[in-house]
Amino acid sequence: MDHYQEDDFLVIKNARVSYFGKTLFQDLNFRVKNGDSWAILGASGKERTAFLETLLGRTSLVEGQITRPFAHAYQEEQRQRGQVNSFRDLVAFISQKYTFKDKSNQQNFYYQQRFNSSESEETETVGDYLSRVESRRDGPWNMERVIRLFDLDQFKNKSLIKLSNGETRRLAMAVALLKNPRLFLMDMPLTGLDVQTREKFDKVLQAIMASGVQVIMSTTAREIPASIQHWAWIGEGRLQTIQNKEELMQRESVHSQHFSETPFQGLLKKVNQEGKLSSVILMEDVSIQYGNSRLLDKVNWQVRPGEKWLVKGHNGAGKSTLISLILGENPQSYANDITLFNRKRGTGESIWEVKKPTGFVSSDLARFFPSNQTCRKVVLSGFFDTMGLFKKTSSDQEALADAWLKALQLSHIGALRLQQVSLEEQRFCLLARAMIKNPRLLVLDEASQGMDEEQRIRFRWLVDHFCEQTGMTLLFVSHYKEDVPDCIDQVLELNQGKAIQKNVSL
Repeated sequence: MDHYQEDDFLVIKNARVSYFGKTLFQDLNFRVKNGDSWAILGASGKERTAFLETLLGRTSLVEGQITRPFAHAYQEEQRQRGQVNSFRDLVAFISQKYTFKDKSNQQNFYYQQRFNSSESEETETVGDYLSRVESRRDGPWNMERVIRLFDLDQFKNKSLIKLSNGETRRLAMAVALLKNPRLFLMDMPLTGLDVQTREKFDKVLQAIMASGVQVIMSTTAREIPASIQHWAWIGEGRLQTIQNKEELMQRESVHSQHFSETPFQGLLKKVNQEGKLSSVILMEDVSIQYGNSRLLDKVNWQVRPGEKWLVKGHNGAGKSTLISLILGENPQSYANDITLFNRKRGTGESIWEVKKPTGFVSSDLARFFPSNQTCRKVVLSGFFDTMGLFKKTSSDQEALADAWLKALQLSHIGALRLQQVSLEEQRFCLLARAMIKNPRLLVLDEASQGMDEEQRIRFRWLVDHFCEQTGMTLLFVSHYKEDVPDCIDQVLELNQGKAIQKNVSL
């Protein structure tokens, strides 16, 4: 083993790193001192994630060295006790694909389950889930402290499946911290958090680091917490330390780009407006309640054909519940006055009739597809509005799926399983699934969150282009102003279940 300095925490020296035989990094050098915290930035989300996974030991070291002095004393102590051990015992990792399991220790949720009160009981509550977390070492973090730090007290008795994306993110960080790690790796930790929670995040980070936990996180230039001391840029297989944020901003900025419209010629069709709809969505005094918790409170809302709406609000404001009513996923829609495409809910329509005119992409939708589904099958499932392909498809349908994959530059992943590809590729694959049936309404629920800067700009351009070419109606949910398409002309803001409508002024 190469010598390291007394105050070294983690050292990578002249490393060549591969994954399944493909070189990820070369001549990689990185030194973390005791007490250091680092932000890792880069143009590619794939590279940022791969670097964190290299620190976690999930990639292969072909040349060079990776030493982890922070774990040496612990591992020697465990060896003397005859205990099986690993440096990973002292590492917590928050990925962007966080999942949890039901009471049977199976990850077999389906999308509607979160809105069905009886079936959601198969999942544990937040409190029960936290109480089962085990740590390989003693430390300052216990259940009471993490609940207070991440403001989870109000969710202690809430089923995991009913958490919003932002609430799930906070729970994931709490679970990781309960393991009392020496090293906390965070992959885009601010993804999915509302503005208020993002503003508080630096204080959370300060508390974590003050307890002796060292943090290495991937992030974007505009979201580097003030308490992070060092910054590095990962790109083209190499890591470079950066001394000032201005340079990071310059590297990350993507100048005006031209995206070709040619690949979508013949794929986009004008929305059929026959029947002269007065409303795509009409809600009158809509209220949704689970137990003592009221998620929507007398919401009145009308969306007319061709309108483009931004739906925003804090984590837990009721956005996901609102969307579930539109998608036909929430059984409480039948107890409310809701009209979709001029047809009142509860007048004999099937759930498939409700879903047919609507395309949907969300930040967590990918996790509800069976693990054996290829990206091509996922796109084809858009014809049937199912979470995976379970029907025989025609040659015309298959040709159209291939055309969408090609147009979105995804042909190379068609045969790969959805869970094998990057977060960005998953989202574009799901966008193809939503668009393949020429929807009259497109619902995008934080669909571009977590993407790298270039892909976020591309996603926004695509949404604008699709809306312009088809005239479809759009509902766009986001916490980030910079992700909002230019075509947005109306805003619905939810606050504690109550709705405020206003003209576009982001």
